[in-house]
Amino acid sequence: MSKNRRNTPVSPHKFLLAGWAVTILDSYDSLYHSSHAALALVPMQSTIESFSVRLAMSWAASALLISAAAAQDAKPPIQPLELKIYPLDVAVNKDTAYVADRRMHGVWKWAGGELSELFRGSPKFRTPLNATRTVAIDHKGNVLVGDSATREIYRFVDGKPEPITGGKIGTPADIAVAKDGTIYVADLELHKVMKIAPDSAKVEHFADVNPRGLCVDSKGTLWVVSQNDEQLLTLDSDGKATAVVKKRTFNFPHQVAVNSGGEAFVTDGYEKAIWRVVPGKEPEVWFKGEPLDNPVGITLVDDLPVVVDPRVRKVFKFSADAKPTVWFEIAEK
Repeated sequence: MSKNRRNTPVSPHKFLLAGWAVTILDSYDSLYHSSHAALALVPMQSTIESFSVRLAMSWAASALLISAAAAQDAKPPIQPLELKIYPLDVAVNKDTAYVADRRMHGVWKWAGGELSELFRGSPKFRTPLNATRTVAIDHKGNVLVGDSATREIYRFVDGKPEPITGGKIGTPADIAVAKDGTIYVADLELHKVMKIAPDSAKVEHFADVNPRGLCVDSKGTLWVVSQNDEQLLTLDSDGKATAVVKKRTFNFPHQVAVNSGGEAFVTDGYEKAIWRVVPGKEPEVWFKGEPLDNPVGITLVDDLPVVVDPRVRKVFKFSADAKPTVWFEIAEK
């Protein structure tokens, strides 16, 4: 007779150990929540700096899970390391798309109507691309990937990731590349935009603006999604900030992409929306709701937004009148 999992007692020790492990392995992905009868993970904002606070919150979340499971007679929640697919970012080079996947420990490649693995890393912590978060294309067409497990930016050469900085990055949430090859990194841990000069391994502090998302527009201007009250900024060549959105408007913004007309598109996970910011006007919700559930990564193709959503595991193309179509789906074969 098959065993009924719903009637199987849930061991509290499993939840407590899970809370400890998540905090140690990846402190920015350690907050639990419940949705209907299922329990899942959501990202924690990086502004919680104290390890002791993160640990306490993780243990508290574990205690809540025990109570919830007992009350609902539910299955144990899906643990973070059991999630096999969680695509966070997308970059496009000509007709080829690359998707950074946090749980696959690597990068997907979409070309010629086929999905393949550009690189799959190891589930072992502190190994290359174990905690892949962001992907970009450099000025020579090479793929760049940010990995928080090794605190590194990798450049793919002949299909293999090569570290650039020697582990001098904290938690890379987004990467933007200027036309001259300068690499900018949004570092969640240091709350700064980091700068890597072309053909260099030296990492410099560029701007202290608490960044989450970055974009270099067609004019060479660096845009920043900030976790501060001034949520959308531009930075000049010296790192001086100018506020574009001067007060809290977005709920949980992730990334930004700016078209040739200077219109900025910002993904908002909590609102399940894409905002449009037109110069001289108030931000407006450009698209909201299904099929989006948690839009995160964004780029442009033909000057129009392309968005990846880790919860629905799909990459969407948007038309000029804000109509989404599924470009491709991320799924294990």
